[in-house]
Amino acid sequence: MKFTFFAFKNFKGIEDQRLDLSKSLNSKVFTLVGLNESGKTTILEAINYFIYKQEKLDALNLENLVSDIHNLIPINKRDNFNGCISIQAGLEMDHSDLQALRKMFKDKHNIQLTNTSSTITYTQNYYFKNSTHQKERNEKLWSNDFKGIKGKSKFNKKLSNAEAIDGHLAILSRIPSILYFPNFLFDFPDKIYLEASIEDKKDKFFQTIIQDVLDSLGNDTNLQEHLIDRINSADEKEKRNLNSLIGKMQKQLTDVIFNKWNQILNKKISKIEVILFTGTDEKGSYLEFNIKDDVDTYRIIERSLGFRWFFVYILLTQFRSFRRNYNNVFFLFDEPASNLHPSAQAELLKSFEKLPNVLYTTHSHYLINPKWLESTFVIKNEAIDYNKEEEYNLKNTDVRIHKYREFAVNHPNQSNYFQPILEVLDYRPANLELIPDVIITEGKNDFYTFSYIQQVILNEKNPLKIIPGSTANNMESLISLYLGWGSNFLILLDSDVAGLKQKKRYEELFGLSIVGKVVTYQDIDSKWEGKGSENLFTKSEQLHIQKKCYPLEDKFSKKLFNRSIQECYIGSHSAEIGKQTLSAFQKTIEFLKVNLGLNNQ
Repeated sequence: MKFTFFAFKNFKGIEDQRLDLSKSLNSKVFTLVGLNESGKTTILEAINYFIYKQEKLDALNLENLVSDIHNLIPINKRDNFNGCISIQAGLEMDHSDLQALRKMFKDKHNIQLTNTSSTITYTQNYYFKNSTHQKERNEKLWSNDFKGIKGKSKFNKKLSNAEAIDGHLAILSRIPSILYFPNFLFDFPDKIYLEASIEDKKDKFFQTIIQDVLDSLGNDTNLQEHLIDRINSADEKEKRNLNSLIGKMQKQLTDVIFNKWNQILNKKISKIEVILFTGTDEKGSYLEFNIKDDVDTYRIIERSLGFRWFFVYILLTQFRSFRRNYNNVFFLFDEPASNLHPSAQAELLKSFEKLPNVLYTTHSHYLINPKWLESTFVIKNEAIDYNKEEEYNLKNTDVRIHKYREFAVNHPNQSNYFQPILEVLDYRPANLELIPDVIITEGKNDFYTFSYIQQVILNEKNPLKIIPGSTANNMESLISLYLGWGSNFLILLDSDVAGLKQKKRYEELFGLSIVGKVVTYQDIDSKWEGKGSENLFTKSEQLHIQKKCYPLEDKFSKKLFNRSIQECYIGSHSAEIGKQTLSAFQKTIEFLKVNLGLNNQ
């Protein structure tokens, strides 16, 4: 089962918005970008407030983080709010979900389920009168109706409320868990207190992680009996048992965390291990995490910020996998690793692909992956004019969610695919920052095609850097940007009438500074007159690639072909491509490298 959308009404600064996750080609990673105070964190909080699971990670559950539901009322309506805070989730059940649902009805009610949609919505409404929560009016609404045949009856009828409730409970049990990681969790505690009576939210959360570590040992140990009771015991035998368990936990933590560390950061850390200290004080029994580096032992809080961040990130995500249904998790990260070194941010970005599902906010360009532009959203607070900071007022909140592509279309001054990120995030490269040599293509289809051929089919170690424009006739901003930076680039256009026209226009518009930087396919091969990137494939290859994702479509469609290329690239799915086509792409790539001066790299 997966989420297809979230919709919010009257949640803090979100008046009425929808976050659509269904049009992202099965992407597992979703990105929210925007300026400070734009509302990115509010969206994560709203998703996290979607309450439905028996499993609760207290420190991560906004129902606990927000001590008073009245704090969710939009600030400008707090004087007299007579409305409803609503959070809605769209869900799509797969074949296994539907099978489990049918089995439940058959086993429990002897009902053969005959009608239920695989796509459903679940809505939670919280009503207020005179700005006071009317708890008795809270609603949990489902969009679907169950119908079935009971026992030996021949009649198909709507199920009773009690039977429908069982169906909804069965669906709820299979919805992905939402795990929200606010930044404060990455400030690792000095000591983790273990008793259930501890009220500190951070201790509560890390207690669940320690139980995950115990579960990973596979020896049926638990927090109370095998840690707390033994820490508090004066029996020597129990102390030996505790030491044995702590030894196993230390080895497991060291192996899992630093093996994953080496994978993510491509660095071999040796002679380092996790050391656990136990004890009791006036607050209760505790566990203290330390790092032994060759000879010296340090507390986690004494290590560098980067070390602490990655240590906690790996601890939180890797040991979560030892719970049941790990792949049925939706991780929410707020500004992950934003203050770390660019190379560390880039490696973190790669690690997201290994997690089940991720939604994260960022204002760092190092945490933007071009492969995920289809699942990227721009968040803006439309009530704030950032050019008039003196008029800034927290009460003016109107958080809007824009699909990245749609944002580019609706904002003429941000008309290409990278420029919106550069402008919305107010990013400009530093003087000492290396700007890569790039190929600017007509659009996203060329970007995905060349990325797919280079990285998946040819397995190029140093692929060309591609920037997708919006259209052949709308590249002025990118050209100006790269000319201003003094950086090397080429523009690759189709050799059709439109492409040849735009090549001439750009050369006239920018003059000598762009001569030799605009090429078409017929500049690469005189036989390629009128061709674009999709024409380098044979017709049979086009249909073969299209059928990778649309097996029932027997007729070639340029739109479906390009969507299939995109999905094959994102999923690293190989396709059978002949020597003639590979030769054409290799010829094109070699031509571009030579003209960029990269042929010796």
